[in-house]
Amino acid sequence: MRFAPTDEQLELGRTVERLLAAHARRNTLPPPWGAIPQTLNRELRASLAELGLLGLGVPERLGGSGGCVADLRVLAERVGSALPTLPFAATATVAAVLAEHADSPGTRAALAGVVDGSTVAVPGWETFPADMVPSRRAGSLTLNGAAVNGLLAAVPFGLDAELLLAFADEGSALARPVLVELAEPTTARTSVESLDVTEPMATLRLTGAPAVPLGPLGAHTVARLLTVLAAELIGTGRRALEGAVEYAGQRRQFGRPIGSFQAIKHVLADRSVQLDAAWMLVQGAAHAVDGERADADVAARTALAAAADAVEAVTADALQTHGGIGFTWEHRSHVLLRRARARRSLLGSPAHRLDVLADRLLGSAYLS
Repeated sequence: MRFAPTDEQLELGRTVERLLAAHARRNTLPPPWGAIPQTLNRELRASLAELGLLGLGVPERLGGSGGCVADLRVLAERVGSALPTLPFAATATVAAVLAEHADSPGTRAALAGVVDGSTVAVPGWETFPADMVPSRRAGSLTLNGAAVNGLLAAVPFGLDAELLLAFADEGSALARPVLVELAEPTTARTSVESLDVTEPMATLRLTGAPAVPLGPLGAHTVARLLTVLAAELIGTGRRALEGAVEYAGQRRQFGRPIGSFQAIKHVLADRSVQLDAAWMLVQGAAHAVDGERADADVAARTALAAAADAVEAVTADALQTHGGIGFTWEHRSHVLLRRARARRSLLGSPAHRLDVLADRLLGSAYLS
């Protein structure tokens, strides 16, 4: 299987890196203490939309830019490295679901707004099925006809969101995906503190919010969004590891760079191998989804489990490598660690992820 990027993907990576670098020069990471953003960076989002990157992976016949999940992975890694205040994985998730259900004028119009950047659409992760997102549910949604009621405790970029993709209970039936219009007076928003300083959260209370019920999510759509989440994590891990290696080569103790000491170089080497292995699994998952293979779901869940474990270890060891400076607000190490820990809170513990994977491989009887 070919894992080497194509010329088009290399150029895509360079273009996105230049754009994100220009953004970073005007928006420091971490943000100043006391000035943590509560809303998304609309300037950067407009730039991505202008380049057609918000529609990457969405078929051209649906108004997107075309491309495959392998292309989307390239973009996800760069965004995960730069960590702009932008709902990238959230937008990609909503776009994938809307593309799957683009058989009605309403969903087609919503998808067009997401792709051209005129509509901010985010997922209500806490309502998603536990085998996808096992985050604790502090609230719930109910669907009554074409209206949704309920409370969501932590919605990413909830102060900005105009559309919400969520799962709502409908009587005795299983929760079904719905697309909810967020507007006054049916939506009340309250900003809440977020562990991840680059992903602001808000509580949403919905009272009769207009909603469009959607059909079930296909296995390949689920695999797609899990692969994007994994790729974004790989980017975060890469930046943490590169920063630690650079610092270990510059910081000197006893007349030598600290990177020459076994206690540091062996740890960083182990983390590099672990991250590379996870990256290969993400690559494999992207190709499995693009090829619509039967094992795409298992490949995506395997990649996500490996990526989450690797990035949590890398960001923790990178912070330790920086020593005291790594614990200060001014250094970015804690921002990368916060992203890894926030994703763990969202995606569940390693044991949970492996249990779900075992269920897919061995059947539900394994967990009974």
